[in-house]
Amino acid sequence: MIDAVGHVLFFALAAAASPLTLTATLVVLRSRHPRANGIAFLSGFLLGTTIACGLGLAIGQAAVDRLDSHETFEEVVTLLLGAALLVVGLRAQHASPRPQPQGGRASAILAGLANVRPAAAFSMAGLLGFGGPKRLVLTFLAMASVSDAGLGDVADVTLVVVYIAVATALASVPVGIVIVAGERAAGLLARGHSWLTGHELWLRVWLSTGIGLVLVVDGLVRLVR
Repeated sequence: MIDAVGHVLFFALAAAASPLTLTATLVVLRSRHPRANGIAFLSGFLLGTTIACGLGLAIGQAAVDRLDSHETFEEVVTLLLGAALLVVGLRAQHASPRPQPQGGRASAILAGLANVRPAAAFSMAGLLGFGGPKRLVLTFLAMASVSDAGLGDVADVTLVVVYIAVATALASVPVGIVIVAGERAAGLLARGHSWLTGHELWLRVWLSTGIGLVLVVDGLVRLVR
């Protein structure tokens, strides 16, 4: 039980630690209709994450039922993801600072959210919540931990809810602030967006390196048990 809770929490924190998610949320909240767009964005983000969790649970349960070596497979995936993040972090140390997140997907999401309507915010956030490779693998690993634990339906649902709540925190907290504070939050959002833009490379290096290192250690420890 303790191992399952710890792994789910760590994978959720690792999935949540995304400068792209926070930047996209702040872009939406600084649009012409921040409350409506923010609620739509958060709803889509939650839905995308929930769908990924459902898919991860189905795959995890199938692995438990059919594969004798499913635990070894999960440990290898954890190790490979950690190694990949370490490479990304080390390579980013030598990259030139740029004002926008890297990659066509990230640029397309941010460009599309700049002047978005609620329906578009919902659909784009759904894709973001479902995840790119890193977030999706982390979700699958978390759901595999839930399936492996075999704690019962109530405990499984509780762990899934905890994962979704933590993994979507960088979207839900800013949206909650805007819903409560309204236009008074504009200055805080502007400062947050400016800070993220100036520290994007630094965040990418340290988050990728830190998360990657923990995943590598966790994968190795579980492999040698």
